[in-house]
Amino acid sequence: MNKILKTCLLASVLFAPGMAMAEVDYPADTVRMFVPANPGGGTDAGARVFAEFFEKHSDATVAIVNQPGGGGVIAAQSVARGPEDGSVLLFFHAALHTANLFGQSPFSWESFTPLATTSAVNEVYAVRSDVPYASMKEFIDYAKAHPGELNIGSQLGGTTQVKGEALNAATGGAVRLVDAGTESDRITALLSQQVDVISMSVANAKQYVEDGQMKVLAVINSQPDPMAPDFPTTTAEGLDFSLPLVMTVYGPEKVDDDVKTAFTQIVKEIEADPEFATALQKQAQVPALRTPEQASEFLSAEQKTIAGLLGK
Repeated sequence: MNKILKTCLLASVLFAPGMAMAEVDYPADTVRMFVPANPGGGTDAGARVFAEFFEKHSDATVAIVNQPGGGGVIAAQSVARGPEDGSVLLFFHAALHTANLFGQSPFSWESFTPLATTSAVNEVYAVRSDVPYASMKEFIDYAKAHPGELNIGSQLGGTTQVKGEALNAATGGAVRLVDAGTESDRITALLSQQVDVISMSVANAKQYVEDGQMKVLAVINSQPDPMAPDFPTTTAEGLDFSLPLVMTVYGPEKVDDDVKTAFTQIVKEIEADPEFATALQKQAQVPALRTPEQASEFLSAEQKTIAGLLGK
């Protein structure tokens, strides 16, 4: 639908009794949002929810383009030097930092123009229910008393390795990081006693806790997760790190100023829309909206935190 037609339709409904609608004038009629993940996963789900509300609060239409190959490099290449009019965007998360820091990708967050952060997926540190520690302090004390005995199951080279390094640092290096694969692989490894602690999504952890198979040491965030408010946070447990998986929208390396202006307005419109949080909750995500300026500040701090934990 072109802008003239959408404008006419908008004008016709604005005069209907009880109707109110705010549409931000976006520089591009159609947007291609590249997502370095397969359809159906958490990153793709976050992108589709944001695209829905981006369309709701602007006069643009959004097409999701899934490009999972190359650990994000292919999608990043599609966007980094794209047109400056906001018609090409990248939707990604902290894996952009880790891939660059591990030398797997030439693209850092500074290769792009941050336009917004949108949502976050919280993870927890989980252990089996039969272990002798039930809190983060008890785990750390046990690990220090048994150096080298416990294993953290992570996906090496990814964001879960960062979470593993953070926990290892809290124990003074008393635990070992081992490659345990994807989340489903890590869950299997934990329950079969191949590893002793893993990071996993809040949504999955809730199920295993309710089934009596796991205990949660902490949500890896300074804020509680609305889905599991009884799970303690790392901050509440005395650990000075917070690493939710935050979804971010990037433009190419250079974008027109009116793209940033439009994004600032759109983010504010979405933030005021209560249906956004409801839609995210269905995908086990929470709102984490930031304007372009706020997103840049956040990403700079996030990258420094991750680099520090990885010793980079």
